[in-house]
Amino acid sequence: GVTRSHSRPKVSNDNPYSEAHFKTTKYMSDYPERFDSLAHAREWFDAFISYYNHEHRHSGIGLHTPASV
Repeated sequence: GVTRSHSRPKVSNDNPYSEAHFKTTKYMSDYPERFDSLAHAREWFDAFISYYNHEHRHSGIGLHTPASV
């Protein structure tokens, strides 16, 4: 009944900032199950990065956006 996990909790080379960023990315409602092409991936990530920097409120910086800080 044990299933394999691809998460790596408490490893010595863990980067909590990038892990948090990946989690935010992965749980976006429009995150595609699969990208159709490299161009599709770049287009999606361009839109995501713009949203993340200009609209997404970050709790670690007082619910401001990175662009406003």
